[in-house]
Amino acid sequence: MLRSFKFVGALALAATAACSSDSTAPSAKSADLTLAGGATASSTNNVVVTESDVARQIEDTPPTRSWVFYTRVASPATGAFVTGPSTPPLGSGSFEMNTPLGTDKGTLFNYDHVGTRLADINSIGYSTYRDPASTAPDVQLPSVNIEVDFNGPAVAGGFTSLVFEPVYNPDQGAIQSGVWQTWNGVPGIWWSTRPINGCAVSPCYQSWSAIVGANPDATILGGFGVNQGSGSGGLIAATDALKLGVNGDRWTYNFEPFRTPLTKDDCKDGGWQNVRAADGSSFRNQGQCIKYVNETLHQD
Repeated sequence: MLRSFKFVGALALAATAACSSDSTAPSAKSADLTLAGGATASSTNNVVVTESDVARQIEDTPPTRSWVFYTRVASPATGAFVTGPSTPPLGSGSFEMNTPLGTDKGTLFNYDHVGTRLADINSIGYSTYRDPASTAPDVQLPSVNIEVDFNGPAVAGGFTSLVFEPVYNPDQGAIQSGVWQTWNGVPGIWWSTRPINGCAVSPCYQSWSAIVGANPDATILGGFGVNQGSGSGGLIAATDALKLGVNGDRWTYNFEPFRTPLTKDDCKDGGWQNVRAADGSSFRNQGQCIKYVNETLHQD
């Protein structure tokens, strides 16, 4: 399944803004967005995401690209594409956030899945690495957040954020430091930042199937991604392999500090200058890049 949404500038989005007290709320009920550069999302390949794909913005501002890293005003929270830590589940890198204060917050959101029905989602997952240097409570890890219109696009209102946290899913294993762990949101226990059908007073801790069953018209309204903060002071943690499956199709987002060439074509026409070897070293010329592809990926 391929989805493409027409990109709208920040000013146009702001003009139709719907006020919300939730952080990084979408600025329009029916956000009409596209991937940066007009590309379409791939449902079959791993999608490498690097710093060059991401806009950095203050929370509660309209997204200006398909990927946005949001932080709060004057917050020391940071987010960076790094090598490691340890051996990430995909590639050589991950996206690491550091929230020194309890009031800090960082959110890495993707906007390519606006309009997707929650009832069509059959898998959500991600992997985390909690740095042993963290001083936050042992149960703290980045969460998966999804901005949702729980009553569907045909009815006014209905904004909320659905949140998956490993701490509320103990059947998936104890949270550990210094190791990569993989978490599955479907099936899984979630909570809503606002009252929704089936939850009169939030937060309610409900299974994904229960939320979808009580809100059959719910759709993704804004961002889908990872969040760290608002109570996670002292947490240093990395995420990788963020996954979303819809009607059997799957997007897997691989966070990397740089891109590596996957085919010889990636090296041609100056492309060798924009990619690196897996160890982070640069190529001297096109020939060296093509040799790397031939030797590491066994392409003739």
